[in-house]
Amino acid sequence: MEFIPVKTRILIPPQDDLFSALDEALSDVREKDIICVSSKVVAIHQGRCVPIGSIEKKELVEQEAELIIDRVNYSTPLTVKQATFIGSAGIDESNANGYYILMPEGLFEFAALFHQYLLQKHSLKEVGVIITDSRSLPMRYGATGVSLAFWGFKPLIDHRGEKDLFGREIKFERSNLADGIAAGATVVAGEVDEQYPVIIARNVPQVTFTEMSSPEELFSSMEDDLFRVLYERFLGT
Repeated sequence: MEFIPVKTRILIPPQDDLFSALDEALSDVREKDIICVSSKVVAIHQGRCVPIGSIEKKELVEQEAELIIDRVNYSTPLTVKQATFIGSAGIDESNANGYYILMPEGLFEFAALFHQYLLQKHSLKEVGVIITDSRSLPMRYGATGVSLAFWGFKPLIDHRGEKDLFGREIKFERSNLADGIAAGATVVAGEVDEQYPVIIARNVPQVTFTEMSSPEELFSSMEDDLFRVLYERFLGT
């Protein structure tokens, strides 16, 4: 498996055309590639940028977050946004040129649009799309990549019914392919001034390509979430 960085021109907030940048920079796309694109450049494409100083960040977080988990003595609130635990509702000030960059809107709709662009632009039949971001994990320092949305492939590999090395039947296990690819792509993309907002994941094993995708294939509802016990007292507040 390969992760191939694609260097584009700098996309300038508050709004810039991602597709024109990709027309210039993204040329070598092959059948069965999975194209990972940073949520930040998607947000800039959508104009999801607010001038710093025009609103307090705390107020902006309150507007954008789907759930806020109060943390005493911490300056950055823990929030839920796009089925992901993330600081400050994913609002970012790095590489933002004086703006708060919000998370994109309509991520699965954009992933479908981007998927169609790739099929037509590069004359492909099977290709995948992942919109990535970085988030921190409990009991870990540092950030790792996560899939906020995907299109064109099945995000899980289902092992139920298979047998392990000793013949025991697997009853529950599924592998999270989408987040695994996103994590690898984010390592290659970098976090500072690398200028690689797009990563091609090539020769990814065990991928099933599809024409359509939906959040329910990967994202658990809060009612079914294994970790709900950690945050359920904040629901409805």
